[in-house]
Order: sequence, then C-alpha cells, then structure tokens
Amino acid sequence: MEISFTRLRVYRECPWKYQLQFVAGWRIPLTPAGSLGLSLHRALECFHRKDNPSGDDLFACYESRWLSAGYADDGAREAWRKKGRRILERYLADERERRTVIEAVEREFVFPLGRHEVRGMIDRIDRHPDGRLEVMDYKTYSSGDELGKRDNLQLRFYGLGCREALAKTPDMLTLYYVAEGKKVTMEYDPAGEAELQKLIQENADRIESGRFPPDTTFCPRCDFRSRCAYSVAKD
Repeated sequence: MEISFTRLRVYRECPWKYQLQFVAGWRIPLTPAGSLGLSLHRALECFHRKDNPSGDDLFACYESRWLSAGYADDGAREAWRKKGRRILERYLADERERRTVIEAVEREFVFPLGRHEVRGMIDRIDRHPDGRLEVMDYKTYSSGDELGKRDNLQLRFYGLGCREALAKTPDMLTLYYVAEGKKVTMEYDPAGEAELQKLIQENADRIESGRFPPDTTFCPRCDFRSRCAYSVAKD
C-alpha cells in the first residue's frame, strides 16, 4: 500500500478514524483556518516558482489561489482574506532578510519500504551559504507545542524522504510559522532512521490487513466526533 505522513498520523491517532476517512470516504469539512492555510500554501508555492518574484507577485498569487470555501458568509470570507494578506506582508518582511537559496518548492518524494511505498510532499528545501540543507514545512500558526511528538515525527518523516528518494541529506528540519514569522528547527539525526522505517512499515502492515479498532482517547479532537458510532465526545 501507499502511505503518507497524513495516513500514518491519522492511523496512529485512531485506526477507526482512518477507516472512516480513507476507506469509507468521510470528508473533513473545511474551517476558516484550514481554508486560509490552504490558500497560503498555494500562494507561497506559486510565488517561489517564479523567477525573481516581487511583492506584487506574491499578492497576485494569493488572489489567484484563494480558496473561497469554508466560510460562513461573505463577511467572514473577506475578514479572513484580509488576515491572509497581513500574514503575507509579514512573510515578505522575512523574505527580504533571507540569505538561503531555495532549491525546491513542493517537492514530492516516493520510495519503497518493504512491500509498501512511502510518499510525501516537502514544502520547501533551502541551501544555506555554508552549504547546509534545510527541509522546511509551513504552518500557519503555532499550536503552543512546537516540535511536539506529532510535529517531530512529521519532520523526521520528511527528512527520511529527502534522503531516501531525493538523495539529499538534510542538516536541519524546520517548522516555519508564517503568521508569526517564527521558525523552530531541529537537527537531522539519521541514527533514528531504522526505528522510523520500522514504525512506518508496522503501521502500513496493520492498515493493509484491515485492522481498524477504535481508540476513543482521540475523540475530543476528532473531526468525526459528532457522527462516529464509537465517539465518547459527541457535541
């Protein structure tokens, strides 16, 4: 089977949620924050794919990639759109100080792991003046738990993909909180790769075998808590 970080994360949160989302096809409704996050990701990809882009290019990318779904009404949609523009103004200020060279934007990786296939998408790969390589993942806002277990695992997953599929060994793994202009960085440590590969493969094996027991500890944070038969946190 093909496994991405999102599939791995959802299965580890609750195997039954995985079944609902990826087997039964239940969809997670868009929220204003989620919709804005997608719009910003799309805008930054568009911006960094241009040669010598300007600030005007960034805002043109934002307007052309704006996702209008997920808002209660036109007033809310416009308020969030303006919030996104303010975030990008902040981002431009950071860009003027950037000294790295962007080597890749939205770079996909695919590599085999046992009988499975691991797939992912890296938001950005930067090369520093001293030659160090930085793998970067955009986040809109910080959750207050920077480099917690989930984010740490995600960055390690992308670092592994960079090495295995792109033949590039990263030196740093970074979460870039674009709304705050803040970066949280960890050093890449290849010593943990064997353990990570084992974790990915074991979970992929369980998914492939159809093992989807519910785990109610995640119910209060689950997108399906209102309609899931096993939920202990119905609204």
